[in-house]
Amino acid sequence: MIWSVFDSEFGIYRSFRKRRSSDMHYLFSGGCEKSHSLLDVKSLYRSLRTPTDEIPNSNSSELHRKTRKRHIQSIHPPSIENFFWVLATTLCFVLFAIKLSTPTTTTTTHSITMGTCNHAQQHQNKSSKQRRRCLKMDIKDEQRNPPKRRLLPRLMFRPKTMIVEKIMELNNRAVSLYSKGDFSTALNLFQEAASLRQENDTGSSSYTEPTRKEEPPTSSYIYQRMDFDEGMVAYSEAEPVDSGDHPLSVQAKLLFNAGQARRKLEDHSGAMRYYERALHSFLPAVLTEHTPIVMITVHKVIIPILHNIGQLCYRKGCLQKAIVAHKIALEHCKRLLGEQDLSVGLTLNCLGVLHYHISVAESETAIQCLHEAIQIQKQVLGPDSKEEATTLNNLGRVHVQREEFDQALNYYEMALAIRRERLGTCHIDYAATAFNAGQSLHQKGDYNRALELYQEFLRVALVQFSKNHRDIAVVLSGIAQIHQERGEYDKALQLYQESLEVGKAALGEYHSEVAMLLNRIGNFHFEREHFDEALEVYKEGLRIERRVLEETHPNIIVTLSNIGEIYRQRSDYTLAIKLYSHAMHLQRKRYGENSAEVANTLNVIGLIYDQKGDSNTASKKLQDALVLRRSILGDDHLEVSATLTHLGTIFYRKNMISTAMQLFDESLRIRRAKLGSDHRDVSFTLYNLGLCHQLQGSYKEAISCYSEALRVEKLVLGEDHRDVSMTMYKLGEAHKANGDADEALACFQGALNIERNTIGQEDPATVARTLNEIGNIYLSKGDVIPMMEAFNEAARIFQQAGLSAQSVTVSGQLYAFGISVPAAAPAA
Repeated sequence: MIWSVFDSEFGIYRSFRKRRSSDMHYLFSGGCEKSHSLLDVKSLYRSLRTPTDEIPNSNSSELHRKTRKRHIQSIHPPSIENFFWVLATTLCFVLFAIKLSTPTTTTTTHSITMGTCNHAQQHQNKSSKQRRRCLKMDIKDEQRNPPKRRLLPRLMFRPKTMIVEKIMELNNRAVSLYSKGDFSTALNLFQEAASLRQENDTGSSSYTEPTRKEEPPTSSYIYQRMDFDEGMVAYSEAEPVDSGDHPLSVQAKLLFNAGQARRKLEDHSGAMRYYERALHSFLPAVLTEHTPIVMITVHKVIIPILHNIGQLCYRKGCLQKAIVAHKIALEHCKRLLGEQDLSVGLTLNCLGVLHYHISVAESETAIQCLHEAIQIQKQVLGPDSKEEATTLNNLGRVHVQREEFDQALNYYEMALAIRRERLGTCHIDYAATAFNAGQSLHQKGDYNRALELYQEFLRVALVQFSKNHRDIAVVLSGIAQIHQERGEYDKALQLYQESLEVGKAALGEYHSEVAMLLNRIGNFHFEREHFDEALEVYKEGLRIERRVLEETHPNIIVTLSNIGEIYRQRSDYTLAIKLYSHAMHLQRKRYGENSAEVANTLNVIGLIYDQKGDSNTASKKLQDALVLRRSILGDDHLEVSATLTHLGTIFYRKNMISTAMQLFDESLRIRRAKLGSDHRDVSFTLYNLGLCHQLQGSYKEAISCYSEALRVEKLVLGEDHRDVSMTMYKLGEAHKANGDADEALACFQGALNIERNTIGQEDPATVARTLNEIGNIYLSKGDVIPMMEAFNEAARIFQQAGLSAQSVTVSGQLYAFGISVPAAAPAA
């Protein structure tokens, strides 16, 4: 026969043939034996007449084997031969029961306290406090205190019932206080219950740590998660204890509840210690980034424990450990509650947020987790739930990270509609989604709608928060950016300064978000080419960031790159390369050698070497960046097309035209697939391909590329843009080389009209060059008067530009003039 035995250390059932562990007689409710056989009483009688010094130091495992054997025997009726012995034993037991009920404090030689079972005496007697625990723990306990000396008081007085009831009463009273917001009193009761249970198990009280209030985290990466709902705090309530709970579950709940109360009191380190002690009830090893993702226990309390450990790790920026905690929680949710339980959806949402925060390289995993979460939320809660709105908002953030602003805006608008309906237009989470949607519109260039949504956030935030709040500073900065992009620089600078003042008032001078605001002001000065002011502001922000953030924090890397870019714009290429190289060193330490961030910086360093004139080093750096980007992002990513274009430009200048054309062709394929045919980047690549075909003498192919590039530029940039004039000029050259003088003349005249209106005063030499080409076309057509007018004006403009009149070049032959004025007759 097979008996199923519950191994309470691991929370699983084990099977034994023809055996059943005596631990099955112990339940939490009462903490004592449920039933005893007559042979158990017989062994009790023998223990009472065995002197203490005669008790053998028996091996505990042997003791359990004997106990189990006696128990199996007790299942069958006793034989006739043993009947009188059993009867005598029973009578002996009754006599001892009568004696023990007599009120006396005399102690026997066996250290058994005799007398009534009052609470104070039980606290003084350590043996009476020993509580039945799981099988493996009992083995250790019996090595210290053999069971023959402690069976009788357990059996007779049932002291553990009172202790268990006290633990339940303390915990559940604390749960009630916790739900009412009295976290301090709740914490004291939770800790008292945990200490009582610890004392009941081991005979010694557990140490109660003092409550310590933590300072708010200094990093914006951490701080911003505390205000808005990302769905990361999925289990924020305390757990009640029921009479049928398993001892390990009770122990874990008491410790977990103490952690919950400490967290409400802002003692996050203390909360983490209690959560980890609760987890230790099931997982002996410490949770790390390398802990296997496996089923640990059947006790459901492990799910909120793991969630809260993961959320605090996330709050501290320990993202990999947070992912491990949530993955183990997900495994337990699926196994204990079902694949479609709401807890599975909540955990998937948390995993999506964590993968989003790690890097853009994990955005696909984040999107997959979030979509699965939405499916479960819809199935369990129905459409348009608050949880679905939270997950939709998170999906929008991932698509913004991927610079997919149309998709992001779609998810934000769905989340905004649900939150408007469910939460109302005065809720801060509604305002947060409005701000997120505004950011996407801002990126798309829809400044009016973006400004409306930014103002909507301010309307709510000024009521929910004080005026000097960090999020108000951030939104003021976003509004300033819109005015900056509209060219309203005075208004923009005023708002930037206001946002900085609000940020400092809310957070103090030394805070990473203050540094972020300084960085935006630096960007403002950089765009206006006020490099000295920009450099000063960037350095101020870097000083703050290095004080409050870890060495490899992304904000420090960005600021170093911005300072490097200023030196690049100043043509101080050596210093620029030094700063970018330092930024890349920090990226390698933070993200690893093969990361998208390292590839981006490597690409910029390659471009700086190209500007410096070192095309060989530039091409090597760019090829390294291309390999990284292909391996991380795939062959069809826009970043890959950008590096292909840069490499193609270098090989074009090296006169390696075939290689350059291959690179431009692949870049064009990617950009058309990702951006469509009517994008400016597509026209830029077409222009480069036209240059290659023109150099190879393939004029028809060049004309085709230039014509398509011109169509897109007129559509995207307008008819009078400088880039349009450049493309018209090259198209005129291709038509001229192809022998089509009329088309060439039309293109040159179109380019000239745009140049006179846009760059006539800034770059007169370009206007003169186009006039020179028009003169050559008239020369080829035999139109002398317009030819001379074009040449004369070109010479005059060259002289005004500080060049010689000899800069005018005359090409071709005056074919028509040669026909109309034949050569003179030879002299006689």
